[in-house]
Parts: sequence; structure tokens; C-alpha cells
Amino acid sequence: MSKSQRLIELMLTVNTRRQFTAAELAREFGVSRRTIQRDLQELASAGVPLYAEPGAAGGYRVLRERMLPPILFSESEAVAMFFAYQSLGNYRSLPFQKESTSALDKFYHYLPTETKQRIRELQARFAFWTPTRNLDVPYLSELVDYCVEQTVVDMVYDSIGGEEHRRIQPLGVYASSGLWYGVAYCFDRKQLRTFRVDRMKKLVADPNAAERQDFSRWTINDYLGHVSNERTLPMRVQLQREGVRRCQTDPWMEQGLTIHSDGTGLLELPLPESYMSWVVQFFASCGTAARVESPQELLDGLRVWIAALQQQYGQSEGE
Repeated sequence: MSKSQRLIELMLTVNTRRQFTAAELAREFGVSRRTIQRDLQELASAGVPLYAEPGAAGGYRVLRERMLPPILFSESEAVAMFFAYQSLGNYRSLPFQKESTSALDKFYHYLPTETKQRIRELQARFAFWTPTRNLDVPYLSELVDYCVEQTVVDMVYDSIGGEEHRRIQPLGVYASSGLWYGVAYCFDRKQLRTFRVDRMKKLVADPNAAERQDFSRWTINDYLGHVSNERTLPMRVQLQREGVRRCQTDPWMEQGLTIHSDGTGLLELPLPESYMSWVVQFFASCGTAARVESPQELLDGLRVWIAALQQQYGQSEGE
């Protein structure tokens, strides 16, 4: 085995082990202990984070920040990897943002000139557009860690009624229309709830919490595709062409949309009670492009909304 081949295989080996000795590696690779020690020094000089533990029982271990071995990509795979990251370019905040930028810089730097030119040409013609949100999301990375570790967290949340203290256990995080959302079990409400991550004002972990949920077999994608057990009301809305277009922009509403040959449509969906406030605002913004037929609770909410607008913008006395 050549030295270069041995170094590559040695890098693969140390990345899969938490701890090892030079003697163990020497036996495995069929070389002297001194040769392995020199090889390990070369890997350390190349950036592999090795830590030597002194003493008779010592050895080596790779620090938590492990280095991945070299990976060969085809040109198409390299372009796909680059644009997979670029698809998040309009998000002001990203988990692991510093590390992501560093990885992309390294990746791009070592691409062949022809591949770089191909990427530049695609950038001029192809974009993943997401509305840019000028919102700080300071707790995004922390929340992702708490999801992975299934940690119970005490949260201060900026809700519609002001700041509230909630005790939650995060399930997962997802992005939609330029915003980040966290799904968590709320111990105060005794159910899963969705929170805007930019409205989280403080998160304090409680790793020793006695009460916790078991999310080990449930993922964020399971939740997003899950039919909630929450009480629902049958919703029916007649739509003009503009109302159809607006409903098509929302993935949830689009599920219940029937479009007629003339471009008008009908929306029929079970409406969770927790969606009521948002749905009232949505259809109020549609104006005459949508005519709600049911449920009565939604109609009542729209009438309250209209009355409030009339009071705010109606004619004053004497006019």
C-alpha cells in the first residue's frame, strides 16, 4: 500500500472511531508504530483535529469537530450541491450559518474553472426565490439543538397579547415563505403548537425536567403531514378567480381547492379551531373575491372584523 493510499484509509479509520492507540493502528495497517505516528502527525498538520492523551493508558482521539474524508463529485453533483445551499440564500438567519458559509467557500474554491463558469451562468438564469424577511432569529441554532437533544425548554414568547412564558419541548423546525417556525409540545396548553422562531425572546434549557414527551419515533415531516386530532369545523368558500389565485399560494388551502373551467373555484376543508383567527384575516383580505358559506364561527369572525374596520374608518358624526 502506498503512503498516499494509507493516509486516505487512515483518515477514514480515525473519523469512525472515538479513541485509538498508535499500536492498534500499526497492527491494523501492518506498519511500525513509528510510521503510524508520523502519519498521524501529517493528518494533524492537514487539519484533522487529533488530540494526543499522554500516559501509559493514553492514545489518540478525534475531537468532536470531526473532519470528513475527501469525496469525489461529478460536475453535475457539484452544481447540484452548490444550488442546494443557494436555495436558502434569501433567509437572513440560518442554523449553522457561519459553518455553512465556510463550507460553501471551500467547496467553490476547489471547483474546476469550467464548473465555476457553469455555476455563474446558472445563477444568472435560475433562482430559488423566497420573500426576504428583515427579522432577527437569534435562537434558531439553539432551537435546532434542543430539537435534536429532545430538551425541555422554558421560553419567553412574543404573542399577540404580549410576552408570555411557556414551557415547551421542541419537536422540529421548518421554513416557509421566508420565515422559520418551531413545532413544540406546549406543557401549558397540553398539545403540539407552532411558534414563529423570530418571536422567541428567550430560551432556557431544563435538561433535568421530570416531565417530557417521547419524540424518538416522530419527525417534523410526520407532524407536517399529520391530520390533527384538534376539533375542526367544515369550511366552504366560493371563490372568484382572484380568490382561487390567493388560495393557491397557501399549501394548506390548496389541498381543498376545486377549480372550475371558468377559473372560479370552491374551497372545502376541515378548519381547525386554532386556525380561526388567521383564516378570518385571510378571507377579510380577499374582499369580494371570496364568499364564505360556512362555518358560522368563521362568518361571525368576519362580521366582527368588518364592524371593527367600519368603526375605525367609517364616517364620523356630523358628516
